[in-house]
Amino acid sequence: MLVSWNWLQDYVQLDMPLAEFEERLAMAGLNHESTTDLSDDHVVDLEVTSNRPDCLGHIGVAREVSVLWSHPLQIPDLQLNESARPAGESVSVVIEAPELCPQYSARIIRGIKVGPSPDWMVKRLQAVGINPVNNVVDITNYVLYETGQPLHAFDLSKLRGDAAGKPAIVVRRAAEGESLEAIDHNTYELNSEMCVIADAVGPVALAGIMGGAPTEVAESTTDLLIEAAEFAQLATRSTARHLKLDSDSSYRFERGVDPAGVDWASRRCCQLILEICGGELERGAVTAGQPAPPAKPVVLRMSEISRLLGIEINMDETRRILNSLGFEQVNTDAARITTRPPSWRRDCLREVDLIEEVARIHGYDQIPEDSAVPMAPSHRSDFDVLVERVRNALVASGFFEAMTITLVPEAWNQCF
Repeated sequence: MLVSWNWLQDYVQLDMPLAEFEERLAMAGLNHESTTDLSDDHVVDLEVTSNRPDCLGHIGVAREVSVLWSHPLQIPDLQLNESARPAGESVSVVIEAPELCPQYSARIIRGIKVGPSPDWMVKRLQAVGINPVNNVVDITNYVLYETGQPLHAFDLSKLRGDAAGKPAIVVRRAAEGESLEAIDHNTYELNSEMCVIADAVGPVALAGIMGGAPTEVAESTTDLLIEAAEFAQLATRSTARHLKLDSDSSYRFERGVDPAGVDWASRRCCQLILEICGGELERGAVTAGQPAPPAKPVVLRMSEISRLLGIEINMDETRRILNSLGFEQVNTDAARITTRPPSWRRDCLREVDLIEEVARIHGYDQIPEDSAVPMAPSHRSDFDVLVERVRNALVASGFFEAMTITLVPEAWNQCF
């Protein structure tokens, strides 16, 4: 993940030396790969592990900085002026494959002017390796690198309508034999394992990967449909690998986006389009599906922190760390903290996950090398002992043992 030092300062105060920034983030789990010095900026390359997709945007990295240095996090304030006309009069949205797309949101902006992006946006996008295209496309890329949520803009006039003539969005599986010319101007053959965004006639985008050429934004575009959605991780990964078509969007959907952040990113994109491209935003969003339910509460016993880490971290510090990371406290007593992980941390499901969060923010360097962590030798279960005895008895009786692969056709498995 390439992070612009100047861009990051929109969300959190950076009053520390660059070297301290690099080292402390690395110690907290965002390994420092390299730093490139531009004429008026620093671009820091951070290694983001697959369990931390929340750090695939500048706001996510800023949240880490705000916790580590106890600085306030500054999220942009969204103020949208909407017209009286509801967006539902302009488009319909249907999800036919909810297992591939849990939620989809469409917003309509009319009367925009496509042109070059402002210099400040061009500089920021170029700093993180994105070449400018036009103001609409650049804004969708900007919000992607800001929030980690991919977006797509369709030319509304190019979406074919239903029987009543209203443009339609249908999220479905591709039909065998269907094809799509993507915005890279290559044509891809599709199959029923792939998720596509279709209009009333056929596919117009590869869900979570790339838009289609027939509906892409051009200089003549005046009306937009802004897509924000959540697509299934495995389906996105399988399609991208099958088609050999990777993108910034697929990279993030493969790892999982914040289900509760889809709507915020959609509104942020519309805010920037109205400011930069002009136009009028129709009221509300046309949605289908719904976000995943909140995560289940996780109990953290204070005794487990000292048992696993070998040091004492008091409850006040533990609560401060979890609160600053966005964990919602459900209940607390003298011995334990019950907390609900935020929507962007779907990797925190167990008590040990919370202990890891406390440890990395408190500082691994604060744990002495000789800290007393109780150790106990492992032992084989009764089942393992029995299996070994049976194996030895059979081999001694003249049988041969074959170690076969565990993944076999269903028909083979039924034979036994």
